[in-house]
Amino acid sequence: MSRQDLLREVLFTMLGLLALGCLVGSRVHTAQLAILYPTLAALGVFGFFSLLLRYQVGDGLFGELGFIYMVFILAYTVFPAFTFLVVDLDLASGWVWEKLSLLLPAPAALGAHLWRHVLFSAGVGVGYLWLRGTAPLKVSHPEEPGWLNRRVILVLGGLVLVCVLAVSLMSAPVTTYIENYTRYDHLGWLPRKFVSLCARMKQGFFVALLVFLFANYRQYRVLTWIAVLGMAAFEVVFSFGSRIESLIVLLMGFSLYHLNVKPVNMKKGLAACLILAGLFTGVEVLRSYDFDLSMAGGAVSAKGVNPASEFGAVYFTGFHLYEERANDAIPPKETPMLFNDFISLVMPNDFKRWNPQYWYADAYFPDSVVPPETMGPIADSAIWGGELDLLARSLLNGLFFAFIVRWFLARQGKWWSMAVYVFCFATSIMTLKYSIFYHLNPLFKTFLPTILCVEGLRRAIAWGNRSRRGEAAAVQS
Repeated sequence: MSRQDLLREVLFTMLGLLALGCLVGSRVHTAQLAILYPTLAALGVFGFFSLLLRYQVGDGLFGELGFIYMVFILAYTVFPAFTFLVVDLDLASGWVWEKLSLLLPAPAALGAHLWRHVLFSAGVGVGYLWLRGTAPLKVSHPEEPGWLNRRVILVLGGLVLVCVLAVSLMSAPVTTYIENYTRYDHLGWLPRKFVSLCARMKQGFFVALLVFLFANYRQYRVLTWIAVLGMAAFEVVFSFGSRIESLIVLLMGFSLYHLNVKPVNMKKGLAACLILAGLFTGVEVLRSYDFDLSMAGGAVSAKGVNPASEFGAVYFTGFHLYEERANDAIPPKETPMLFNDFISLVMPNDFKRWNPQYWYADAYFPDSVVPPETMGPIADSAIWGGELDLLARSLLNGLFFAFIVRWFLARQGKWWSMAVYVFCFATSIMTLKYSIFYHLNPLFKTFLPTILCVEGLRRAIAWGNRSRRGEAAAVQS
């Protein structure tokens, strides 16, 4: 994209937002303008970021870690705003919205928090663009014999199956979504550690399997999509309606297709985002009625369909804690909680003392079996330093993601760098829901062991084949 084209698209974007603001502003109440303005600003930040990133690295934005993350930030900003505008600030329906309504929010307060989302989005965009560089994402596959890939794919498929069977067979009977989080509470210490290891390695082995399948897409096209769709379906059914794990699987397939097979253009990418939003909403409706199709259909006919309450999860906790901050009512906290991402690297996975999510649950939902809400950098900033803290976190978030991209670009052609990048791409949504350094824990505790295991497996297979060929040559001579 030339500089002249960039200026032209910036002008069109500004005019489009102005026209949209005039159109929507003429149809909403004066109080709702407090929500409309930051919503348009969020769209503007995303539009300008997209144009600048395209100018910087060229086309193929849907393969960019920073771009997909900005899409998630926009979704978790616009969908709550859309709900506030459409339902005319009647927040009595929906799990997240019902709790939000108990806070008796005024439109001005709701809008003020949307501006914090805009601040966070802008900071992430600035940090990412500043460090990202101009090198485009062009993947080169390592030249490896087909027999090696076939054997690695076969073994990885078997390992994934073993892990899936372990987490399934060791589970207690589950009949509701909430019980999904306590399905292993009946196990002793050692079996629980084993099933926890299988659950983590399942994800690691599956990412590695997809990397090898997509690297050989022409030979394994059908098997590749059977694996992606089958694993996504398993995650939804096994968890009784959890959407994040299945979303991660679909995003892995999406990113690998984009990087290995054919770049996804803007039109198809936006269509995919809308389809995913629809699936999020549909699964939530079905989950609310324990997957009873007749009850879910009747509820939709009577009440219509609103965006999934999942899209309000980030908004709710941030809004709540900023309200508490304004009233000087933040519950007591321990300083190590600020460094939980780094402390958790050397602690077992069940160590929760300094986890902000559990701190929030203990303070506001002490009777809940599991924390009912996620947190994220926006909510975390309310605990510590407010808007200045939020700006610092957003810049660090953008810089960290740009560093991951640069690390990947320097190691293209390595299967393990592709696995790490695809995992970070697909789980970028977790950063928005948990913390800006969320990826450190799974990268060190899941992917480092997975990479060592799979690389050792590949070398063992190659060495075994060389040994057999050497023995055959010796016999012939």
